[in-house]
Amino acid sequence: MNIKLSLKNHCIETEIKKQYNRSISEYFSSRRTGDKKSIETRIALLHHALETLDFGFLRNRYADLRGQSAAAVELCTDTSDNLHIEIDGETIDAKNQI
Repeated sequence: MNIKLSLKNHCIETEIKKQYNRSISEYFSSRRTGDKKSIETRIALLHHALETLDFGFLRNRYADLRGQSAAAVELCTDTSDNLHIEIDGETIDAKNQI
């Protein structure tokens, strides 16, 4: 799954929190089971990102994640459900390995 992030007005952490909260609201207002399943997947990915990403590290290392950026940023998972971030199509190191 890939989730597009708009970082024009705020940083990656704020955008993920906004999308998470929006998805929770959408889940409870949706009446269709098929819609709920895709929303559940989205919520799980966003929650995983909020729980595991080191946002301070990401903002310090990648200027585009600080906000005020027109870069195309996506939160992604691969077939093994590993979390990745792409900036303009390039996968970045999202782990703080210091």
